[in-house]
Amino acid sequence: MDLSGLAGFLFGAVFCVGIAAVGIYGGIQAQKRAAERRAALAGYAIQREWEYRQSDPSLVSRFGGPPFGNGYSRSATNVFLGRHDGRPFVAFDYDYVTSSGSGRITGSRTGNRRTQHHHYSVVALSLGLPTPGLAVGPTSTFGSLINAVTGRDVQVGNPAFDQFFTVTSPSPEFALDVLHPDVVAVVMHHPELAWRLEGDSMLVIRAGQHSPQEIEAKLHFMDAVLDRIPEHVRMRLLGEPPR
Repeated sequence: MDLSGLAGFLFGAVFCVGIAAVGIYGGIQAQKRAAERRAALAGYAIQREWEYRQSDPSLVSRFGGPPFGNGYSRSATNVFLGRHDGRPFVAFDYDYVTSSGSGRITGSRTGNRRTQHHHYSVVALSLGLPTPGLAVGPTSTFGSLINAVTGRDVQVGNPAFDQFFTVTSPSPEFALDVLHPDVVAVVMHHPELAWRLEGDSMLVIRAGQHSPQEIEAKLHFMDAVLDRIPEHVRMRLLGEPPR
């Protein structure tokens, strides 16, 4: 090997080592940030008298619809459990992995095979009773997180609301009962939030990770919505006559 070839080889070797070192350093820093976040969340839970769990595998299959059920290596971590205004809630990080291309998965990329990690914030508040399902969200982002509720689009009769939000439900009557003017007013004050009633829970989900303060704000929003749902709607869902 001549000097130019040797120099090229050494440069390539040093470059590869440098790339590996950067990757290792980045991984160490990511682990450090994750550990710091876990400690902060655990401390916040103590302050609020909530329960904190590093993980809870049962939550992976607790709810349906996007983003649940997608990909593989699904996990529910950094779990908060508690009560807000008397209602039980759970909040957690939901993560999964997807891959594309061909070849074996041995890392983030092998040949044409690529993997991608997906991270979501999930806040779920217990309703204490089952519902037929309802999804509400900004029309511009509706399809990504809340189209789990099958059924046709519902118009509530408020032009500004109907233009900005998309509403779907298998029971249009239920949707209209829930989305009466007081509830619509609350929702319009939080135009960035996509939410749904699924089974016995109200869920607010977004891509990324949340802070404890964001969880608190979402719980206040969810309570504001649920507190304004007419009592006759609850009575009907429970199969009881109106009072």
